[in-house]
Amino acid sequence: MKAYKDKALIFILCIIVLAIFFVGPKKKLQNVEDLDIYVGIGSGFEITSKGSGEYTVLAAANMYKEDESVATGIRVGRGRTVGKTREDRQRKTGKTFFLGLIKIYVYDEEYAKKGIRPTLDIVFKNPIIDENAYMVVCKGKNENYFKSSLPGIENPSEYMSDMVKNSVSYNFFKENYTFRNVLLSLEAEGRNAVVPYISMDSNGIKISGMAVFNKDKLMTVLDMNDTRIMNMLRENKVRGALTLQDSASKSVNYMAKTNRKVKCVKVGDKYSFTIDLKLDGEILDNEMYANLTKDPKIMKKFESDMENHVEEECNRFIDKMQNQFKYDFLQLGWVASAKYGKETGVDWNDIVSNSNIKVNVKVKVTNVGRGQY
Repeated sequence: MKAYKDKALIFILCIIVLAIFFVGPKKKLQNVEDLDIYVGIGSGFEITSKGSGEYTVLAAANMYKEDESVATGIRVGRGRTVGKTREDRQRKTGKTFFLGLIKIYVYDEEYAKKGIRPTLDIVFKNPIIDENAYMVVCKGKNENYFKSSLPGIENPSEYMSDMVKNSVSYNFFKENYTFRNVLLSLEAEGRNAVVPYISMDSNGIKISGMAVFNKDKLMTVLDMNDTRIMNMLRENKVRGALTLQDSASKSVNYMAKTNRKVKCVKVGDKYSFTIDLKLDGEILDNEMYANLTKDPKIMKKFESDMENHVEEECNRFIDKMQNQFKYDFLQLGWVASAKYGKETGVDWNDIVSNSNIKVNVKVKVTNVGRGQY
């Protein structure tokens, strides 16, 4: 009896599904050849000849042809608001624009200084747009990057996206420079947004530092040396290469993965932070330490020297952070607010700039590579 009821239920469900498929409302489908499929967005702001401001939003599109080939195109919209740029852009193309496959957002440096909130709001309210696309700030005009025809670069949007995606290998970058993470960082107490800063020369497009935001406005751009140190102190479980060098010809390179832990203690109104930074990794090449792999004492000497070197660099960066910028690059306010309470009205940039910050570095060599010579 039960088997009969199960069969009857399955039969009824099949009838319902077929009825919905054949009788239900039909969705209008479009051919891919009729769409501009955008893979990159560039945002800028320009002062017009009349002295007023104008937003420019560039969209880099893949256009599929009937012979199955793919062409790339650039659509630029201009307007007094970000929303107006879409209206302007649509009037210049005969195709419907599709925003669901965007891989990267590129902001002009000058636009980022003005504030990226207008773009964040309009993108966040569009359910089609992928919030996991990467975000970068560029030197100069983003249009130059999307129109670049440099050797080895077929699609600039995909190249820039892949460049950010693969930046995690050597410079202590994290995999979270996405639209979603930037938006969440702006809304969370004690946090701030950082994204890669890119530049371009005759050799191609490259990551040349880190763009640091104060709320939705670009505050400063760090060079690669400060970027690497900030990433080590700010992020957890990131990878990068470190170098000790005593002359132009003698050096040792060490590839490490970090393990970062932060402790916060409050005494009265004074905060103290301790950053324990553990580095585990392998020797890539060695021209400084004789018998490094054979003598444990020499290995300990290298580990101690590298610990001192990293601590010096970290302390140098922290001094610069507290006294020059007076800004919490390391999101220590996020740690403190999680422990001692949120929405207290304090300025975490001011608190962290006047806190005691101690860095402890522990270096361990886990591998010496395939051999030494």
